[in-house]
Amino acid sequence: MSLESLKHPQRERLVFLDQCFTWRGTANRRDLMDRFGVSTAQAALDFKAYLAEAGEGAPRYDAAKKVYIAQEKHRPIAPEASFGEWERVLRASDSHRFDELPSLTRRSDPAILALLSRAIESRQAVEVQYISMTSGDQTPQWIAPTRFASDGSRIHVRAYSFKHNEYRDYVPERIAPGSSLMTRPLEEKLPFDRDWHTIARITLRPHRDLSEEQAAAVRREYAFDGDMLVVETRKAIEFYADRRWNLDRNEARLERVGTEYIEAGPADDTASEP
Repeated sequence: MSLESLKHPQRERLVFLDQCFTWRGTANRRDLMDRFGVSTAQAALDFKAYLAEAGEGAPRYDAAKKVYIAQEKHRPIAPEASFGEWERVLRASDSHRFDELPSLTRRSDPAILALLSRAIESRQAVEVQYISMTSGDQTPQWIAPTRFASDGSRIHVRAYSFKHNEYRDYVPERIAPGSSLMTRPLEEKLPFDRDWHTIARITLRPHRDLSEEQAAAVRREYAFDGDMLVVETRKAIEFYADRRWNLDRNEARLERVGTEYIEAGPADDTASEP
């Protein structure tokens, strides 16, 4: 027997048992009955199938505690599911064993996002009152949305600003409710967005002020494959990498070794086509 040969419902129950033994170290039939609503007989069959699949490393039954206990060197039978879904497993834990800092709600108006998306598809410019976080200015201006991007915590719209004659990133939530949102067709081809089509290949390493042991811990934390970590992003959103990874702060755990820029030609740009 193998997991692949089982029908999906039973395979799902065996994976659940695997997660119980991997993360909690114990499981019994009641766990299956409570989670999936199966009968005692079905739960017994599932346990029999799990123990057979686990082989010599199978959990042992503790008659006193009336529970199966994972062996010290337990190895999951479905490591991809048991380890790969670790966040979901931890979130399913009792509240006294897991909690998290709440996310601050960043409310996006779906109607605004839809309008910007249609403008991209239809090659239109949109008049907006965009509130500047530096000057507070919100003079109406025309922008030509071209793409969306995420910095890991919020959505930005990449757009050509006719006011500033350059591509800029706009946070849709900062478009004032009083904006006219009038649209007009783009009559001319937009300039080539070089920063969008340039890949920034960033090389990182543990911060030089860390001890050897601390640096080794950072390499494990960020899944280094060697002494350096190389990540790629678009030059247009490279700025957010510094902010997200705290590369610009004194207490940073990572530091930038260097950045290689790889440019693409205008032939790769479809947003500026007439």
